[in-house]
Amino acid sequence: MRGFSLAHGGRKRLIGRWNALLASLKIDPGAHFSMLDDLLVRHTEPQRFYHNLAHLNTLLELLPAKPHLEFAVWFHDAVYDPTRTDNEAQSAGLAQESLLRLGVEPSLIQKVTHIIRATQDHQSDDPDTALFLDADLSILGAEPKIYRAYARAIRQEYAWVPEALFLERRARLLQKFLSRERIYQTEAFAHLEQPARENLAKELETLAQHTSGTEQASASQ
Repeated sequence: MRGFSLAHGGRKRLIGRWNALLASLKIDPGAHFSMLDDLLVRHTEPQRFYHNLAHLNTLLELLPAKPHLEFAVWFHDAVYDPTRTDNEAQSAGLAQESLLRLGVEPSLIQKVTHIIRATQDHQSDDPDTALFLDADLSILGAEPKIYRAYARAIRQEYAWVPEALFLERRARLLQKFLSRERIYQTEAFAHLEQPARENLAKELETLAQHTSGTEQASASQ
């Protein structure tokens, strides 16, 4: 299973969105095709089962067409190596370097990199950043079937992590979200709060069952 994937014609629509974004800033898309090609290649790397072009497309559909939000969508997972802990910083650095090459205004670049760095903790007092972070977490409030597919895709991305360690770290992350007063910071995504909590609680229950099974198997060896 390759995880989440684009619908038919999705790649063409993404290219159109990128070209329209550059054109809105009076930047010639044709002069910077290699940058778009690099981003498309990055988002189809073999370790990506969820953090891929489908995720990118979902965020573009959920968020308003503001340049700093759109650039943040394109670059926030541009560097994605599940074995590293500095993906956000690396992605922000790539965004800064790339947008400077495009001739984007420094103030806009600063907004983009701020949003990308905020995806490490998924909390912000800035309204647009909070909106972006909520969109990024929207999968948590998806229908249970889709959420389960997401959870499986995340496990595939972390296939290199031993089962017991993955169960421990994943449970810790889910508990961190559940401990928040609100998972979603904006009214636009407030309707996902309860479904997200139900999905997280259900996955925690499943993880606990798997942890128990793993411990019993280890004890019997």
